[in-house]
Amino acid sequence: MPKIEKIYADFAISSKAQSKLLREIEKDFEFALGKQWEPEDVETLRKAGVKALTINRIKPMIKIITGIERQSRSDLIAFPEGGEDVIRSEISTRLLKNVVKLSRVDKKLSDQFKEGMTGGLCYCEGFLDYTYNLINGSMKFRKLNANRIFPDPDGEEYDLSDRRFVIKYSPNLTRDQVLELFPEDEDKIDKVGMRRVDLKDMDAFVEHIQKRDYENAPEVGDAKERSNGYDLVEYYYKNWVTKYFAVDRESGTIKETDSKEEAEKFIEENEFEDPHILKKQIPEIWLQQVIGDQEFTDEVAWSYPRWKFYPFFQFIGEQMTVDIKDTDLLIQGITRGLRDLQEELNKRRTQELRHLNSTANSGWMFPKGALDRRTKDRFKQFGSSPGFVGEYDTSKTGGVVNPETFRIRPAPLSTGHKELAAESEKDIKESSGINPDLLANDSQSQSGRAILLKQRQGLVMVQESLDNYSETKQILGRFILSQLGEIYTVETASRVLGDAFLSEHFSGPVLGEDNQPVLNEDGSPKIVVNADDVGMMINQILNDASLGKYDVSIGEGAYAETTRLANFVTLMEMTDKGIPIPPDVIIEESALAESQKKKIMAAIAAAQQAQDIPQE
Repeated sequence: MPKIEKIYADFAISSKAQSKLLREIEKDFEFALGKQWEPEDVETLRKAGVKALTINRIKPMIKIITGIERQSRSDLIAFPEGGEDVIRSEISTRLLKNVVKLSRVDKKLSDQFKEGMTGGLCYCEGFLDYTYNLINGSMKFRKLNANRIFPDPDGEEYDLSDRRFVIKYSPNLTRDQVLELFPEDEDKIDKVGMRRVDLKDMDAFVEHIQKRDYENAPEVGDAKERSNGYDLVEYYYKNWVTKYFAVDRESGTIKETDSKEEAEKFIEENEFEDPHILKKQIPEIWLQQVIGDQEFTDEVAWSYPRWKFYPFFQFIGEQMTVDIKDTDLLIQGITRGLRDLQEELNKRRTQELRHLNSTANSGWMFPKGALDRRTKDRFKQFGSSPGFVGEYDTSKTGGVVNPETFRIRPAPLSTGHKELAAESEKDIKESSGINPDLLANDSQSQSGRAILLKQRQGLVMVQESLDNYSETKQILGRFILSQLGEIYTVETASRVLGDAFLSEHFSGPVLGEDNQPVLNEDGSPKIVVNADDVGMMINQILNDASLGKYDVSIGEGAYAETTRLANFVTLMEMTDKGIPIPPDVIIEESALAESQKKKIMAAIAAAQQAQDIPQE
């Protein structure tokens, strides 16, 4: 069990390592949302009577990418590893889809993708909610900003599997919120010293925790926050423990036990042909929750041992793992490389407008004495802003008076500013990797398949981010698969699968006492769903920890609507060219409702049966 001092020491290490990155991410979000000027620059321009223009080119680009992601959402699929695993994969896929639907994790993932593409990093956390069911919880997910998760900086794996610890930071909770989390620990809550964590000076905070010096501790937040706020630190860590494994090399059976005696007993009960006992240190995932100087829990994480990693799933827009000094450069989103170009564009357009305003009315020049005082004052007040009114002495110009020169001609608009602004626009497009192909908004009418193909061609420069996002979803899918036994019972899983599915895959003839099929009144064999087979198969899926390793693999299905339509069009084109495509395949790929598909297939089957009846 780590001491509280070690938890905060690790927190300090991680927060320092991430401090520059978090500042850059914050600035990325400010730029994407439209805060693209320094306050002092805005004030300087305001005093000069000039508005600081913000021509936000970053936000539309993020909208294009996130819009494509939302339109191209794909289902999590459990693909069979072998032909014998088809039924397992179909059941697993249906249960996965049910969890996705009820938890609305697709919406959370889209939000995570948007923030990850904007700032470079965002997290998603899975958890079980037992509020309304104390036995089988509801799987839920929450999106967490980058400043809420602090992993061990000495790690590179995308799934966080090589990190010694991962810290979840929940700042400024109210007393009621803390009491909801720890209803049995009200006394501890009242004893908490140093409720707030000072991320800006973690060294000083750790020192005060070590010395229990709370009176001289630095204040964090305003007076209201100091009196009411609690910062919860959840420290997930690897606790190395000794385990004994009963192994039968003949059958490949492996059983993990806590002691050597248990392993020997398991071998004896199962009559291993080639028994061995292996002793090994393995990491268990534990969770320690602390507030200030008080520890509230220190136990095996809720997701272990079904899930042997941390229950956090990161999405990184762009990542490198090289060893450089400025580590904040290793993780980036779209915005980071566009900020300077966006600043330049704003300044060029502002300068262009300022130049236009200052030269649109350059002023007036009259012969000396040609205007009375009142008229001259009116010209100064209304006729010359932002120019000026001047006079020239006709006696010094040979008495020449030319009315065409009374109004000073404005200088032409600076083409330099205009060209620089155009270059900035071009640079932003090229640097972002967002090209016009992603819009797919040509005036010509195009099919959905052609639009999808064009968008895919335009996604080449952001393919790394899309690959990372796909990996995030696959890791999350494996996590859901590992927790199915905590979410479903055989009964609830059967309800999700539906009677039609169970009848199709688990039906068989009823056998009588003589082991012969029982017949219906019409002489046909009586068919029922074999409940034992259903229970055995579902139990295996819900409780087999090796399911996702040997039987099924998690991946993504085809893009929902557009790809289905494209597949249907392709099948029709193949049919037109004479390729024999079964009608049921074409109907299955169509956009018709399931009830309509079944009616059509039933009609086709009836027609085929009628043709097979011999004519008398």
